[in-house]
Amino acid sequence: MELKATDPACLALQAINQISAMVAYWDSEQRCRFSNEAYREWFGRSPAEMVGMHMKELLGPLYEMNLGYIEGALRGESQQFERHIPLPEGGARDSIATYTPDMEGGVVRGFWAHVADVTPLRLREAALQRAILERDEALAEVRTLRGLLPVCACCKNIRDEQGEWHGMETYVSAHTEVNFTHSLCPACLPIYFPEADPPPGAATN
Repeated sequence: MELKATDPACLALQAINQISAMVAYWDSEQRCRFSNEAYREWFGRSPAEMVGMHMKELLGPLYEMNLGYIEGALRGESQQFERHIPLPEGGARDSIATYTPDMEGGVVRGFWAHVADVTPLRLREAALQRAILERDEALAEVRTLRGLLPVCACCKNIRDEQGEWHGMETYVSAHTEVNFTHSLCPACLPIYFPEADPPPGAATN
């Protein structure tokens, strides 16, 4: 019996063929009984070519990777997994596949496969990760002191935003990437170590 364009079954078929996700029914022998138009774009196979095709023939190298999920669905267990799928014209898509068992009287007759394209989502996630990495690198490079610092005129301690006073080295180390090491300048060396030889180039009286 030929379906009319307004029949619910015909309308449902039209709707399934309009969606970008792949939708197919695979029987217990792993042979296709129905597929939508999306398989033409993803695998270069029309719905007519798909009917009767074994999953191994369609998936090629992907079959062994998917076999555990296929067998799980045929045991009556719902499956969901991600897969990177090469396209016939080149390039690839990232996908999330869902296998839903079709059971009757406790017997698995086959399963529905729904494979959605999540490439735009993965690209946005990658772009976000790059942006976060670039931000962190930029913050590490520009982590410097800015503005006016209240400094004690006598001991040179620095007052923070909470009004607490800190030694200059402690404050600067906490607010920048600077670490301190210690030595004596030519002017201070003879004060603390008068017996020491003056450094090269130092002025002498």
